[in-house]
Amino acid sequence: MTDMNSVFISYSSKDIEVVTRIVEELDLMGVSYWKAPEMIPAGSSYAREIPQAIQNCNVFLLVLSPFSQASIWVEKEIDNAICNRKKIIPFKIREVELNDTFRFYLNNVQMISYPENHQRAFSELKKQFMQIMPELVAAENTMEKTAQQGSGMLVKPTVQQNEENGRRRVLKPISEPGESKAGAHHQKSNALRMNRIPLACQYCGCKELKNTSMGVYCCARCGRDNYDDFETIRNYLEKVGNASAVVIERDTGVPRRIIEYFFRDEYLEIPKNIPIRLSCERCGAPIRTGTLCDNCKAGSTEKSNKDRRGTWHSRW
Repeated sequence: MTDMNSVFISYSSKDIEVVTRIVEELDLMGVSYWKAPEMIPAGSSYAREIPQAIQNCNVFLLVLSPFSQASIWVEKEIDNAICNRKKIIPFKIREVELNDTFRFYLNNVQMISYPENHQRAFSELKKQFMQIMPELVAAENTMEKTAQQGSGMLVKPTVQQNEENGRRRVLKPISEPGESKAGAHHQKSNALRMNRIPLACQYCGCKELKNTSMGVYCCARCGRDNYDDFETIRNYLEKVGNASAVVIERDTGVPRRIIEYFFRDEYLEIPKNIPIRLSCERCGAPIRTGTLCDNCKAGSTEKSNKDRRGTWHSRW
């Protein structure tokens, strides 16, 4: 059975570049989505999973282009969405003259035009999502309130030794006391935007979830715990140990982009015994977390101190 997701994305694979951009925006909005082929379980089929995903979604997002209009799969998906009385939002990414079939499907349906103004298109998309899914409004208000009331402490996971196999892995989040309040608050606000919270119970579909602890949301109907993205990754790594971002994405459903975000912002680190490494953005040296190696960090700190001293003397 396909898990409940807010948005079903219908698109042509020839538009994957723009679709990837759309998915990034959905992540920022905190909107869960279903998208083939990566969300089709191994051993299953398009014909089995797609109708279930459409049936379980709140919104059918049609990425409209000449390619999607020519796709037989997209046409079947729209027909299925109409049969299930789903709200269809056409997100037009290229100029296209509708054929008779699509004109019939989309009669009197307001389209969002991406080419005219990208930012305005995503703003309109978010506005429509909030009208259809009120829980998004509540979630955004909660995140804003949390950001305003934050302690200013950057949350990072501790990395401890596994006594059984000697591997290093994430165990639990801690507050890092050495961070400056202004910088940490900015980091934490970004984390709240990227770290998606569950909008409905993944077990029973109930939308009444209570935040019982950091990253944990208990379902009012079945009583089972649901987790945000960071807590999902943490629980997964506690269970299996080391794993690559590709494997974590496959097994947890957390998008790889978000997983890599946690690494880049030093919420997670690549274990020493895994050969994969990130690259320092300044010198290209291999690193296990963040964006800069220790040498470049030290250089940035030294330069910053010099700049501050220069600014100080220039005032007098």
